[in-house]
Amino acid sequence: MSSDSTTAWYRRPAFWLRSLLGVVVIVSIVLGSILGWLKLHESELVFHTAESHQRTGGQLPADAERLSIADPDGEQLAALMLRADAAHDSGFWVLHLHGNADSAFSTNQLEHSGRLRELGLNVLVFDYRGFGLSPGVASEPHIEEDAEAAYQELIRRSVPPQKIIIWGHSLGSGPAVFLASRHPVAALVLFGAFTSVPDVAQDTYRNLPVRWLTGVHFNSIALIAQVHAPVLIAHSSADTIILFHHGKQLFAAANEPKRFFELAAPYSDNFGGHVNALYDQLQVIAPTLAAMTGAQLAD
Repeated sequence: MSSDSTTAWYRRPAFWLRSLLGVVVIVSIVLGSILGWLKLHESELVFHTAESHQRTGGQLPADAERLSIADPDGEQLAALMLRADAAHDSGFWVLHLHGNADSAFSTNQLEHSGRLRELGLNVLVFDYRGFGLSPGVASEPHIEEDAEAAYQELIRRSVPPQKIIIWGHSLGSGPAVFLASRHPVAALVLFGAFTSVPDVAQDTYRNLPVRWLTGVHFNSIALIAQVHAPVLIAHSSADTIILFHHGKQLFAAANEPKRFFELAAPYSDNFGGHVNALYDQLQVIAPTLAAMTGAQLAD
């Protein structure tokens, strides 16, 4: 076969079509396998419950009140009430919805609650189903139901809605926005919050179409427009877990009155301030929170 005829053979449309089809098939198989694995493991990728079970050994304050909150399935959620010192008690309560891979009973969360108490705020913090010391299985509906049960626990204890501050950190920002969109509250405070879980997934897997695959949503960017209470959003500019643009987008979608705080270094965690920045810098937001709610907060 001559050189010219060999070249002509390789240029035949059928050859190139078969080659292209082969590449498409291989890429589709690889992509499908990756997406299938991500979908199969979605729950454990979103809800880091195993880590939370290892973080339940914090030293409880002597005056901490342990309690159980019944969820709709009859499971008992492990919870803590930490009251402000009587001399500085503002009369306001923080319903604290903690972040992923953590427990209300961890050293970190107890430190966060302690910082809030120093401002004169009473705190109710609990573990969602499947997290920390609470039985059950974590899911979006379960976490929303558990947040609702905790809110109703405060109401049952005669705490008026205008004295309840919904405080959502990281994963907890999802149920926080959900609650504040359904109930009257004194204020909604979000720290390290996301617009939605699909948006976070897309940030993590930039080159994969995971946004359309994600079954867990916590669509805060859509719900926050239904919140008709003061909104305070704080986000670390160097956050490596939930990128800074999430906080800015949530703020843009929120109703007035609202305030945004960009938290700068130094940070006492290894996640660009995602875990501790707000609690290390509570004095930055305290005057605004007091003005928004009417709470008399300690200096």
